[in-house]
Amino acid sequence: MAFVGKLAYLVLFPGILFIVLAGLASRAVVVGVGDAVAGGRTGAGTGAGYMLASVRKECVAAGGSLHAVTWIAPALKIVSLAWVSCMVFGLLPGDLVLVFALLLLAAGCDALPVFVSPNPRVKQGAWPEAASLLAWAVPFALVVGCVGLRTHEATVSGVIAWQTANGVLLVAQSGGLIANVGAFLAFIAGFMSAVAIMRLRPLGRGHLTGLPGDPIDDVSGPPLALFIAGGTAMTFVLPLVLVTFFFAGPASHWYQVVFWALKVLGFLILLGLTDVLAARASSRRALAWGTVVAGGLGLAGLILVWIGVST
Repeated sequence: MAFVGKLAYLVLFPGILFIVLAGLASRAVVVGVGDAVAGGRTGAGTGAGYMLASVRKECVAAGGSLHAVTWIAPALKIVSLAWVSCMVFGLLPGDLVLVFALLLLAAGCDALPVFVSPNPRVKQGAWPEAASLLAWAVPFALVVGCVGLRTHEATVSGVIAWQTANGVLLVAQSGGLIANVGAFLAFIAGFMSAVAIMRLRPLGRGHLTGLPGDPIDDVSGPPLALFIAGGTAMTFVLPLVLVTFFFAGPASHWYQVVFWALKVLGFLILLGLTDVLAARASSRRALAWGTVVAGGLGLAGLILVWIGVST
């Protein structure tokens, strides 16, 4: 019965509402940083008001398989992210590989409408979408491997418990300086992955650009609201995962939870600064920076961590 209750929290109203509302708050932080630095409404049209307005608008039926995809894909993305948040908060058991697989599934739900769209303008974005996916998937897989090797844990709860006993991953005594340097390189690779998967500049492709051929140009009404909800949820869940990996997860005491929330806030501010100060790269450059640079950093971090924990 306990598992049934947790599953109900995951797939029904409370869990999904939480990650969407937290995502809207996280998006407000990222956009607010951009407004403070650059001025103007850098994220207009992507917040709660636009999402609610989309719900009330007519849903223009898409043709063929796209019609089903526009309803199923964003809903599947939100449920996947809800599962990740439940694992991070300790409500459901789960391993590091499952976290990566669910994040990959969530990103794939964003890319799928582009590949099945009959609109030739949208179809042109298939290669950039695939490049954007690879730009974070390759380095993030190495980051997950680095976290598992550093802690000798395969589960999210195990990683949190290890950091509670040994200190946060970047400055833990176990493994010495070499392992700490490797963990730092993995953190940089994870940060670059976050920029790509959250569709921030320079490595990501915006969903709501307002230009012809926008990745979800064929989507309208409630399905569009679902896509916006999934994007805002990702803005919260991915920083939550990376903070849990490298700076320890939430704990039971209220002051520890507050301190953990401040770490997530700091990560969001850093993402907002990156987004507003960088120019959006082309798909080929984003792929090169993601797979070669971030992937190289992740691989170097993995090797250093392996040397550190082996000696």
